[in-house]
Formats: sequence, structure tokens, C-alpha cells
Amino acid sequence: MSNKATAPQYAAPRPTEWTLMYPIFSSHVRRIGWVRTFAGGLPMYLCIPLLIVLHVTTCVAAYQWLLRPLFGIPRVRWADHVIIDRHRIAGMGWFDKFNCMFCGYANGLVTMANMELDHLARVHRSVPLWKQAVAALVVLLLSPLVVIFEAGVQIIYNILVSRPLGMHRVSIAEASRVMTREGYAAQLPWFGRLPLRCTKSIVLRFSMALEQIESSWCPLKHLETREGIVYPKHHDRFFGPHEIERMRQVLSTVGTVSDRRPTW
Repeated sequence: MSNKATAPQYAAPRPTEWTLMYPIFSSHVRRIGWVRTFAGGLPMYLCIPLLIVLHVTTCVAAYQWLLRPLFGIPRVRWADHVIIDRHRIAGMGWFDKFNCMFCGYANGLVTMANMELDHLARVHRSVPLWKQAVAALVVLLLSPLVVIFEAGVQIIYNILVSRPLGMHRVSIAEASRVMTREGYAAQLPWFGRLPLRCTKSIVLRFSMALEQIESSWCPLKHLETREGIVYPKHHDRFFGPHEIERMRQVLSTVGTVSDRRPTW
């Protein structure tokens, strides 16, 4: 007799009119109940003000208008990162569609911000010192917003969202390990490296949190496939637009397509 353990088999509930109309939201309600779904789901939308500030300040004002011309680094196009089209997928109600629009905006914007920071981190040390000092000054002036982002990640996600939904918390230590492994901004002087790594830590943790949220609340591939679009890597695990029922079965039982499965 073989001693090899067999994987548990999950049986998704039979679809009803309500679950067919709201396949994502109803799947979480069936799996963890109304209270936990609302307790963890509603605070997600508190991220919207943070994302708007991130867009207006970091992505547009700081990078596109100041730092990109200063260092001659590549332009990061909004249209290639923020793709909002999954609300056109048939088989979802308005609430699921809204969540997918939110996920498209949030994950696209954070992917864009990560790429912008990575371009800055690769600036060669031979760049004139005065340019490096200007960049450090810009980041320093944005430090109050960095503090707000930090508080947002810690309070909104690590406390209000992750605990009720059983998602994994994101830590400074985890982000630090990623940057250390990559030698992030190692060639820059300390006054440029320190603020850049602090900002990267927050944006990186934000992206880790959004990966878990999107993998649970809109694990569907985008319709747009034109050349030049940059999607987050975790989208490779998402379902196709015509796999709504398969997605519902997974969310009703496992809760996510992320490698980070719910803790409870």
C-alpha cells in the first residue's frame, strides 16, 4: 500500500442565481461568512486616497516632471500599466466589476511606481553629484507622504484587511531581504540610497499586499493584450475571461490563486 499522501479534494457549492451574478463576492461569503468578508473587504477602499496621492505626487510630479528629465531615464507610460477593462467581462455583477476596476487601477499604479523607482536605483554613480543631491532633496521633501504611506500599509492592510480575511501580513524585514538580495541602489551614495530604499520598501510592501488582494478579489486576466503593456507577474496565475465558473469554484474553496494561501 502506498504511503503517499493525497491532496485534499474541494467541492465548491452549487451555483445559485446570486452566486452566478456575483461570483467573486459570493464565493468569499460562502467560504468565510458575511462578517469576515465585510470586515476585511470594506477597509480595502481606504487605500484609494493613498493611491491617488501616490499617483499625483510620486508618479507624476516627482518622477515624470523632475527626476526623469534630470537623469534622462526612461519614461514610464500610464497607458502601459494602468489597464481598466475587466468590467467588460460577462458574467459578473456591478460589485465584482467595481472591485476589478479598483484592482486594475491599484496594481497598475503600484507596478508603475515600482518601475520608476527601479529606474532611479540604476542611475550610475558617475552622474554629477549635484544631480544626485537634487534627487535626494526631492525624495526628502516627499518624506511626509512616505510616512503616510507607511501608516497606510501598516494600519489599513496589516491590521484592518489581512486579519479578518486571513491574508499574510507584509513586513519591513521581507521587503529589506528582497532589496538586499538584489543589491538595490547599492552604487548610490548614502544620501541617495537611504531615502530611495525607504520609499521602495513601502511601495514594494504595498505591491505584496495588493497581490494577495487581487488574487482573491479579481483573479481574472485582462482583455487588453497589445504590445507594450506591463502586467504584474502574479497575473500569470489568473483565469481567462471565460473561466468564471472555474474561478468561482477555486475562490469558494481555497479563497485565492496566490501562493500565499489564507491562514484561516
